[in-house]
Amino acid sequence: MLISKIKKELVGLRLDKFLCREFDISFGLSQKIIREKKVKVNAARVDPSYKVAEEDQIEIFSNLKSRQQSKKIVPRISENKRQDFLSWIIFEDENLIAINKPSGMATQGGSGVKISVDDFLKGKTWQLTHRLDKDTSGILLIAKNSKTAEFLTEAFRNKTIKKTYLALVDGVFKKKEGVVKIPLLKKMLGKNEKVMPDLLQGKEAITEFSLLKSFADYSLLELRPLTGRTHQLRVHCKELGHPILNDVKYGGTAVFRKDICKRLCLHAYKIELNNYFGKILKIEAGLPEFCKKSDI
Repeated sequence: MLISKIKKELVGLRLDKFLCREFDISFGLSQKIIREKKVKVNAARVDPSYKVAEEDQIEIFSNLKSRQQSKKIVPRISENKRQDFLSWIIFEDENLIAINKPSGMATQGGSGVKISVDDFLKGKTWQLTHRLDKDTSGILLIAKNSKTAEFLTEAFRNKTIKKTYLALVDGVFKKKEGVVKIPLLKKMLGKNEKVMPDLLQGKEAITEFSLLKSFADYSLLELRPLTGRTHQLRVHCKELGHPILNDVKYGGTAVFRKDICKRLCLHAYKIELNNYFGKILKIEAGLPEFCKKSDI
C-alpha cells in the first residue's frame, strides 16, 4: 500500500498518530507495525516520532484493519480463561488496567502462540502500551482509551516511568550495586534472532542493579532498566557474568535450575509514575514463585 499524497490536516503529525488518523487503527497497532519495520517513509525506515511532511511517500507492508473491523474479530476465549485474565488484574481505574502477567503467556500473538494477552483485549477500546517477554512475569499496563495509550507510550519513551524487576541469577554476586551500560543489537544467528552487545552499531541500553540477597550458588538482584531494549536485562546479566536462572537462550543449560523453579527467574515487580494525570501512581505485583521457593 502506497500513500503519495498527505492530507493537509495530517501534515506535521507523528508517524504513529498519522497512521491512526489515516486508517482508523489503534495506537497500539500503529506502534506495532512501525516497530516490526512494516512501514517505510521515502523508502527508508523511520521512528514512530517522525513528523510526516506533505511530499512524503509512505509505504505500508501490512493488511491494516480499522477499529470497526477489528471489533468484529473477537477470538474465541473460554469463560474460564476470561476469568483467569480478570484474576490477573492488580490495579484498575477509569484510564488504566495493570495485570500481573503469568510466565508463559505471550503479550502479543505470533508464530506458535495460541492465545496472548492482546487476544483478551479484542473487541474493546483497551490497548497494550508496552510488552513483556513471554517467559517474564509481572506488571503489564493496558490503556483503556487512546488518550491514556498515547500518554503511557510517551512516558515509556521519555523514561518517566520507573520499572523495577526481580531476578535470580547464577553465582554469588559480589558487587552491592552498579550500572551496566552496554549497547545492544538484534542479530540473526542462523534462523534464530538473538540480542548481542555491539559497541559500534548497538542501541543505548542502561540497567541499574542492586544485590538483595546471596545464596550458596545464586543471587537475588533488583534490576532497574533505564532503557527498554529487547532482552536487555537478560543480556546485561549475562554480560555481568551472572545469567538469569533458567535463561537457556543466553546462559546455556548450565543455568537451568529446576530444583529452584522451572521458569525464567525474571519478574516485573514494580512500576512508578510520578505524573499520572496529576498524581503519583505506584503499582506493585506480588512476589513470584521463584522468590517464595527461595525463602525470600
